[in-house]
Amino acid sequence: MKKLMLACAAALFALCTASAKDITIDAAGAKKAYAAQKIMIEPMDKTVTVKGKIITIAPKKEGVTYTISGYFDGQIINKTKNTVLKLKGAYLENTSGAPAIYGEAKTEVSTTKDTTNYVVSDGKSADKTGAIHSKKGLVLGGSGTLYAVGNVYHGVKGDSVKIKGSGTLYAQGTKKGAAVNCDSLTVEKDKTFRAYLVNSKNAVKADTTITISSGEFFLYGNETAFKTDTKKDAPKEPHGITLSGGSVYVSKGTVLQETESGAYKVTGTKIVEE
Repeated sequence: MKKLMLACAAALFALCTASAKDITIDAAGAKKAYAAQKIMIEPMDKTVTVKGKIITIAPKKEGVTYTISGYFDGQIINKTKNTVLKLKGAYLENTSGAPAIYGEAKTEVSTTKDTTNYVVSDGKSADKTGAIHSKKGLVLGGSGTLYAVGNVYHGVKGDSVKIKGSGTLYAQGTKKGAAVNCDSLTVEKDKTFRAYLVNSKNAVKADTTITISSGEFFLYGNETAFKTDTKKDAPKEPHGITLSGGSVYVSKGTVLQETESGAYKVTGTKIVEE
């Protein structure tokens, strides 16, 4: 545990001392501190099944929380709506090109206070997957630190994505993908998290809408900060970007937004180019 804490502290120090234009996420380097720790899931009951590199979680009722710690190479699948996967010092990766966390139903990925957690996808795939990937809604929250590193395509991918809590999120996709790819992204009022969405083609790419009312966003090393589809892409759907609170910091030279003409509104968000 002491070795893990020192490694995490070193990784955070490196990020804090990097310039705004150059945040490097060394997931491979951080892995060394977790690799000797076997994955632990609580509760480990009949709702959790393990078959090789696939762990399936399927509680009979909604809203069950599973606490996950340690190292695992494979895929964790959630099958039940509103299940909470609470990470507590976890390093979850999938080296076969598939998501490390996959939600077949609405899923929440949360982090425990004072813990650092990694969810990483690596390898090759014909699919445009995310390290954290949900077919339905996806909630990211908690009070710890989460790195979602998608070396295949996207960092985070979901239908409707919500960010909440008071923790810190680092999400990174590829130069063809997005740090966060979704149908819609929503951040409600009075959330105090920090989100570093970095080193991707798009920091946030949404099919329909992006709505941000709080939180701090640091969008470094991306071509475009916020991007949605347009009526040309999907004529029957609404499209737009609304920034009404919180703060957004972007690297100089980043395209701040691409969306439907006239559908970009800033009413209360502080935007800083640095």
